[in-house]
Amino acid sequence: MIVPLDIALIIFLVVSAIAALFVRDLLASIAILGTYTFVMACIYVQMNAVDVGFTEAAIGAGASTALMVASLTKLQRYDTGKRKKAKVVIGAFTVILLAGLFFYVIEDMPAFGDYNSPANKRIEIFEVRDTGLSEKLEVEKLPEEIKSRIYLLGYNERNNFPSLREYKIVWNEEEEGWDVLIKKNETFFSGFEKLYFIKKEGEILKVYRYSIPVRWQEKSEEEMNTPNMVTAGLADYRGYDTLGETVVIFTAAVSVAALLRRGYLE
Repeated sequence: MIVPLDIALIIFLVVSAIAALFVRDLLASIAILGTYTFVMACIYVQMNAVDVGFTEAAIGAGASTALMVASLTKLQRYDTGKRKKAKVVIGAFTVILLAGLFFYVIEDMPAFGDYNSPANKRIEIFEVRDTGLSEKLEVEKLPEEIKSRIYLLGYNERNNFPSLREYKIVWNEEEEGWDVLIKKNETFFSGFEKLYFIKKEGEILKVYRYSIPVRWQEKSEEEMNTPNMVTAGLADYRGYDTLGETVVIFTAAVSVAALLRRGYLE
């Protein structure tokens, strides 16, 4: 990240958003909003979210701007309505209140890019007292106390989670804990995958669940033959979801085009 550049881009976003609200020329307002979304795409790329940046540039700065300009052909170019001061004050107060809430919440978020954050690596799901449980883990057996707690949390076959009937316990030297590998019920990749991590801290055993990015980082090139983890996630692991999003965008574009054509014919 380049901090001065990020600050400059954020200031530009605030100024352009305010300008888009107060400009009476709707075409100029659309142009400002198009620039706003393009700068947002630059910010996403700065944050290494290249896929989101491309989407923002294509849909926000590209398709949305084109649709708004097309819609303007059926509307008056200049806004001649009167703005009520009460609505402006309420809107400004709401925005300031939401901004304050965002700044309050952001204090609890992990550092940007933290590899060990729950979203990137794993999340703690519960902890138990080590009443001889670590000895069972050392001989590669998962204690029933831990199994039952996992099932009680809903990580079971009824909720489409892998069963704990087939598992492997592997000592993770780097993390100084035990990885629990579960047999996957998948058609093409039915091997063992690490799903849980158990770490001993004093007299307590903490049980974690690995996040999906761990699978993508370690298995994407092997399973999907795709060196780029983001591409593997969007186009392979969740390809149907991405296809559904594309269909929604396409349907919206066709609907707007049909409405504009109908208005033109009338």
